[in-house]
Amino acid sequence: MKQLFYLLLLSASFYLGACSCPPNEKQGDLTLGTEAAAFLPYSGAETLVFVDETGGTMSFTAPRGAEFANDQLCYKTICTEAKFGSPSSCDYYSAESRRYTYFNSGNTEVLDVLVYSDVYKYGNPHFYDALQVGYGSLSVRHLIANRSSDPIVPTELTLGSVFEARATLELNGRTFTDVLAYEEGALGIYVKPGEGVVGFKNATHTWVIQ
Repeated sequence: MKQLFYLLLLSASFYLGACSCPPNEKQGDLTLGTEAAAFLPYSGAETLVFVDETGGTMSFTAPRGAEFANDQLCYKTICTEAKFGSPSSCDYYSAESRRYTYFNSGNTEVLDVLVYSDVYKYGNPHFYDALQVGYGSLSVRHLIANRSSDPIVPTELTLGSVFEARATLELNGRTFTDVLAYEEGALGIYVKPGEGVVGFKNATHTWVIQ
């Protein structure tokens, strides 16, 4: 009887092992493209000082400095286990990202700025570089560059809230050109490629980089 039990246990173990997916398989490394790498001027060691319309100032620093990461960017499923809820495995690239999280002196305001890569259409190694800026309840994105020779159809790219490109923008009497802007309710965020965040708006003031 014991022998039969062990045979059944061995058979079950073999069956479960046969149904298990292999680990994710790395297909390459994906560093940020030239345009994305130059999109932000930050080192993580600087202090960002903003001035409002009354002359008041607010300073931001990034306690964690520049945060560089290499994440698994899955672009194709290679195995799905038969059991419901079981994990699958994928082909992936190790994708570089850069993040800068700035806090004001009272930790009441946060500017979270990220440059990263993502998959255009799952199933193919077709990537793009993008910007994401978080401020308050806002999380806004912008397509920086297509990383493939195949075109990207904007209506098929799901980024969520996206910046609007403006040729000119006036903030507290200062004029900026070629700016990305997003406004929702009392909040706003303004970014200039190559210069970073040039302004933001909260419920009481509009703040412009000094």
